[in-house]
Amino acid sequence: MRQLKGEIILLFTSLIWGLAFIFQSEAADYIGPYTFNGLRFLLGAISLLPLMGFNRHNIDLKKCLKLGIILGACIGIASNLQQFAIGYTSAGKAGFLTSLYMVMVPIIAFLIYRQKPSKYVVISIFVAVIGLYFLCGETSFALETVDFALIICAFFFAMQIIIVGKYARDVNSVLLSLIQYIVAGLLSLALALCFEEINITAISNASIAILYTGIFSTGVAYTLQIVGQRYTDPTIASLLMSLESVIAAIAGYFILHEALSQRELWGCILMFIAVILSQMKGRKKNENID
Repeated sequence: MRQLKGEIILLFTSLIWGLAFIFQSEAADYIGPYTFNGLRFLLGAISLLPLMGFNRHNIDLKKCLKLGIILGACIGIASNLQQFAIGYTSAGKAGFLTSLYMVMVPIIAFLIYRQKPSKYVVISIFVAVIGLYFLCGETSFALETVDFALIICAFFFAMQIIIVGKYARDVNSVLLSLIQYIVAGLLSLALALCFEEINITAISNASIAILYTGIFSTGVAYTLQIVGQRYTDPTIASLLMSLESVIAAIAGYFILHEALSQRELWGCILMFIAVILSQMKGRKKNENID
């Protein structure tokens, strides 16, 4: 039951992140990526402050501070690389390359912790990569220089998922989230001050997008990720969270009236098949342990 609980939480996380693409696209019309990320991460931190009064168990400030700085650096670097690269490559290719974190997670976990994924997980990753490729809408695929920024972005997202999976049970999830948001927000604002012009009017125009991504996509979703990964293997977690690309495509169809091609529909189907395959990884054994 604990594993199922974690997976449901992570599915809800991917739902929030998938819908966030609509607001991120809107914000890009008004403000730069570093300003946007700085504001949304700091707003995410502020949104968690009331929860600290209700969640005071397992507070190890020194450990949370150490982990929070590392996680904040990971999501800060990854998010800003992603936003920067989107301006120079197609959204489809950006989504595909970013979601390669689900391939990197089991590889890195094996190299660091010797965690060998099951055959079902390996097959599901293979199917998911094909699904993502279809979903990205690219008929030809050649890597350009800026695309390597997205591959590095995927690496840092993978590291964040692995670290959360390793230590999520040992620390206070709200405090850890709060620290990582502050670090990511300050890092992003520092980049904004160096490379962008911060305009109050432009920020006001993007206020709805900042509010959604700050409170829900950041404050709620990243915290749910930490809670959900307490009960879920990092590789399975990365597969579940990669469904954000499917949800983004479906949301674009219903909300923005963007047409889904037959190729993209097959991509969605393959992604769902991959997640179902990943659940064949000895669930009965895990449930008996719980």
